Amino acid sequence: MNAPNPLLRAYPLNSAEAAARIVALALIANGRIETVETAALDALKARERLGLTRQQWHGVIHDLCADLLGPTRCGNKVRFPSELLDRMLDEVVDDGMRRLVLRLCTAVAQADCQIDDGERFVLMAAIDRWSLHPDDHDLLEPMLYGSDFQVHSRAHPETTAPRE
Repeated sequence: MNAPNPLLRAYPLNSAEAAARIVALALIANGRIETVETAALDALKARERLGLTRQQWHGVIHDLCADLLGPTRCGNKVRFPSELLDRMLDEVVDDGMRRLVLRLCTAVAQADCQIDDGERFVLMAAIDRWSLHPDDHDLLEPMLYGSDFQVHSRAHPETTAPRE
């Protein structure tokens, strides 16, 4: 039996709360809020850059958790359908706001020097849904796939073998 999709509260397009909810999702995506992740957001003045008071920021996190913990809970895990994330991402349409959200989500993901599956899910969904410029992909690929990530031609081995 599939869990029903939870009802998320709606935020106005490009509102500070809509943007903050995506950052909050990246923050809780690994199942816990790490001190180093909140410190990274504080260092970037994330709350202020999003235009939120401390109380509003904590309210967004609280409301997101309340929305997710009901029907998405399955044992000790939370199922988060991609359609739900798409709905969240669609509430931010301004390119500048999208870049800020992505920068903040990236800071959260990088803060503990490891990218969890949940964090990767949020980042990759944002990149795909928002059709970001290819240069943005180049900046994020080492972070998502590792610093030694390289694209190699799929040419036949005999054409790429070193000559003696």
